[in-house]
Amino acid sequence: METAYVMINCEMGAEGAIVEGVKSIDSVKEVSGVFGNYDIVVKIECPNIDEISETIAKKIRQLGKVQCTTTLMCAN
Repeated sequence: METAYVMINCEMGAEGAIVEGVKSIDSVKEVSGVFGNYDIVVKIECPNIDEISETIAKKIRQLGKVQCTTTLMCAN
């Protein structure tokens, strides 16, 4: 199983809607709103790196008002 943490920057005031949208994605294991350089941190677990990439590109980044993401892949 591969693990990644995705940091999300979003439009001001959109954090709650994005957190709820991210929670509905099957491979998402944890979601937290945070203070600092990022607005939301998401933990993803998938069987392989390709599925992590697809989850980020086709599910997380497609949510309305997501401005950008930064991904940290875990070294397993």
